[in-house]
Amino acid sequence: MESSKGKSTRVKNGTIVDEKKIGVNKSEEKKRKDTNKVWDFFCSVKLAVIIILLMAVACVLGTFIVQGRSFEEYTARYGYGLATVVRITQLNNVFYSHWFSLLLVMLCANLICCTIRRWRNTFLQTGFVLTHLSLILILLGGVIKFQMGVKGGVNVYIGKSVDYFLTQKIDSMGRTDYIKKPLPFTIALDNFILEKNEPKFQLTTYVKDKDKQKILEVKVGKRQRIPGSEYNVVINDYVPDAELRQEPVNESDRPDNPAVFIKLLGSERALAEGWLLAHANNYHDEKKQDLRLEYIWLPSKQEFDNAVTTVQNVDAKITASVPDLGILQDYSLELNKTFKLGASEYSLRILEYVLNYGDKRPVSEQPANNPAVHVEIEGPDGLEKRWIFESFPDWDKMHPLKYENIKISCSGIAKAHMTRNVIRVCQAPDGNQKLVYIKDKQILETMPWELNKQYSFANNDLQLIITRYFPSFNIKQDVVKKSDQVGTPAIHVRINGPRGKKEEWLFANSKYATWYKDNNFAVLYESTGESIKHYVSDLRIVKNNQTIIEKSIKVNDPLKYDGYAIYQSSYDPEKLSYSGLQIVKDPGIPVAYAGFAALCVGVVFIFYVKPFLRKKLKKENEVAENEYS
Repeated sequence: MESSKGKSTRVKNGTIVDEKKIGVNKSEEKKRKDTNKVWDFFCSVKLAVIIILLMAVACVLGTFIVQGRSFEEYTARYGYGLATVVRITQLNNVFYSHWFSLLLVMLCANLICCTIRRWRNTFLQTGFVLTHLSLILILLGGVIKFQMGVKGGVNVYIGKSVDYFLTQKIDSMGRTDYIKKPLPFTIALDNFILEKNEPKFQLTTYVKDKDKQKILEVKVGKRQRIPGSEYNVVINDYVPDAELRQEPVNESDRPDNPAVFIKLLGSERALAEGWLLAHANNYHDEKKQDLRLEYIWLPSKQEFDNAVTTVQNVDAKITASVPDLGILQDYSLELNKTFKLGASEYSLRILEYVLNYGDKRPVSEQPANNPAVHVEIEGPDGLEKRWIFESFPDWDKMHPLKYENIKISCSGIAKAHMTRNVIRVCQAPDGNQKLVYIKDKQILETMPWELNKQYSFANNDLQLIITRYFPSFNIKQDVVKKSDQVGTPAIHVRINGPRGKKEEWLFANSKYATWYKDNNFAVLYESTGESIKHYVSDLRIVKNNQTIIEKSIKVNDPLKYDGYAIYQSSYDPEKLSYSGLQIVKDPGIPVAYAGFAALCVGVVFIFYVKPFLRKKLKKENEVAENEYS
């Protein structure tokens, strides 16, 4: 059969068929098949398994590879080649990478397709739909957070405000930079408060010959034994906030411990005042005036005459003794010179000395506040180095030593260091007492002194008054309770040991231990530190010059406004002058919360509502069948 022009027809089973229509139908069928393949792909359980496995691998990589570091740090850690791979694949920021968000989107699409395919348009499918919808919403919330959320921080000083925060960004080259993000409002910090827990204190004991410490319970009246020793401790009294009040007293008219109270006046104000003791703290340095005040008690007329007529300067020395061998010897302060300790196996070398221990300046610039000598001892067991302190002769008792049988002390270091100006208050038992003014190691003036008279000196605008003299100076001490609140607590302890008992007040702010009579047992009442309870920032949100909202925020208790959450994250530990805030904006949170709500409703429907409806429907069907029969 011939076809007409412009038409294509053929006979099939006795029927005329239009070939163009057949082609169109085949094309449509092919499109439907392709569409079905895409649909089947997104409905595939295999796809869900593959995506979940890829996400699991990503989480593992994000755990083992340190996140958010600079390219230089990755290069130092992994090498340049591997660091480049990490940067290109965004493994340095896995959870905020584009490919991780793509995995989340694909998993959402897979869940949506699976839900539509399995959905039967009945009310009983409500739980199924809600649980699948919840997973979709939670995943979408994560995608929104990773791609649209921001997080950063800013420090706000008390009384100041900010309208921005800084957020960290890693550029394409792996470099870390900070970007200033504006805020649609202003954050003002009115105050910052650091709340601390009540401090705790402990009583620590130390047995030197056993080198063992033990912490005792702070309980009044309880006798506590020190295991493996002859010592026990009893706390007789406890004061939560104590003060040690000291009052100078004169115990007798005998010159057992002479002392004078001196006032030093400048041209406009009082410079210093206090007690000088002849046999203890007998000098005071006034650094700004380059002046030293000395109180010297001279028991004989000859010594008195020498002191007021010559510039005597004490020679610095160290004293070494080995009691077991009967050795006691003084040595001059000569650096790097080796001294033999008598006929013993020991030798001593002076390495260095300082006028103020811990001061890094040259010795010539140091004040004579804490003189010390660094020595080296050589003996049968090798070398031992130790510091000897002039003001703390018992320092070595608190530290284990290699050669405990060797006792070393130093003296005269502070006195040997003469200032440019020296005023000596000289006194003798026979009543002679004179002031000697020395400048540049020359005596300029000598004059007798009396109590409560004011004295001035040539070429100097200083005045001196000696107001009191005690022949037998002592300190009367009383422990006074200041308040019932815990401030500076003190305990009164009784130590029982091989040499009887010793009673002492111990203050929690003391830096030094209290030793028993045999110098083998020590106790120290100390603070274990104050733990921080809260750090609180009083914040205000200001917009258009008006306070919108205000709140005192703490850790995990943020201020929320306009989609932003403002957390307390840090503070200035030294001056408490600023508060460190963390600014977070996460638009994915409402979506994720909606997902969790849908999940809860869906689970309740599946486990409670659906079984109830099925049971009810079953009863209705049974009733209907009975009526029909």
